[in-house]
Amino acid sequence: NLVSFHNKHEKLATLTVYNNRWEFTKSNVIVTDGVVEVYDRKREQENLSGVDIGYFIMEKKVLELMPETNFSLQETQELLTKKKQLAGYQTDHVYCGLSNQQRIPFIEKFFQNRRVIFLDRDGVINERPAKADYVKNWGEFKFLPGAIEAIRMLTQNDYEIYLISNQPGIARGKMTEDDLTDIHNKMKQELEKNGAKINQIYYCPHGWDEGCFCRKPNPGMLFKASTDHAIDLTKAILLGDDQRDMQTGEAAEVKSILITEENPILNVVSKMI
Repeated sequence: NLVSFHNKHEKLATLTVYNNRWEFTKSNVIVTDGVVEVYDRKREQENLSGVDIGYFIMEKKVLELMPETNFSLQETQELLTKKKQLAGYQTDHVYCGLSNQQRIPFIEKFFQNRRVIFLDRDGVINERPAKADYVKNWGEFKFLPGAIEAIRMLTQNDYEIYLISNQPGIARGKMTEDDLTDIHNKMKQELEKNGAKINQIYYCPHGWDEGCFCRKPNPGMLFKASTDHAIDLTKAILLGDDQRDMQTGEAAEVKSILITEENPILNVVSKMI
C-alpha cells in the first residue's frame, strides 16, 4: 500500500504518518490531500495531528539534498516539506516506537502471541431488535442460544474478548448512555456467572449521519482498542452478523467471519477452539 501510494503521488519521498486520533503520543505532522503540509520536529505548532513514525520511501534524488557533514534526517524532511515534495501516507494502525524505556511494556505486549477476538453485540450475542428499534433496557436483552457457552469457551481458551457495537438509539433519544451501561453491566454479570468474560466494551453512540470514525462500517472502535491494549489487528478475529461488520474488519485488516442463523456464534467458536 505504501509503495502504491508513493508511486501515485510522484513526490521525492513518502513519509508514513500515524493518525494520532487518541493522542497516543505527541504529534509533529499535518498532512493535507496526501502531502505533508507541516513538519514540526519541535512539536510546538498548533493543530498537529499526525506522527512521523520513521518509515519512508525516498527517491535517490533526495541524496542530492543532503549535506556532506553530519545531519539529522529530520532536516531533510523539513526541506522536502518546504518544497512540497514529501507525501504523507496515513495509517491508523498503532505503531511500536522504541524511543524510550517506558514504551517497552507496550511493545512486548504487542508482539506477544495473543488470542484476540472482537464481537458485535446485537445478532451475535443477543437477539437483534426489530428494524429501527433498540435494546433499551435489560428486560429487552435476550441472549441467543449458545452465545454464553461460546463466550465461555473463548474465555477458557485464553482469548481476549472485546465487544464493538453501534448504539445509535442514544443519538436518537430512545435511550441514554446510563441505560446502555446498565445493560452492559448486567450482561457482564450474567456472563461471569457462567465462567465467561468480556475484557472491554466499545460502542458508538452516534447516528449514521454524524460522520463518526467509530461508527461501523468505519473501523474506529477496532483501532481504539488496538491503541488501548497494544493489539496487532492483523492477527485478530472479528465476528459479526452484518455486512457492515465485514467492511469494518476489512478496513482494519482484521479477519472477519459472518454470523448467521445457519452459522451461529457457537458453531464458529467450536471450529476455532
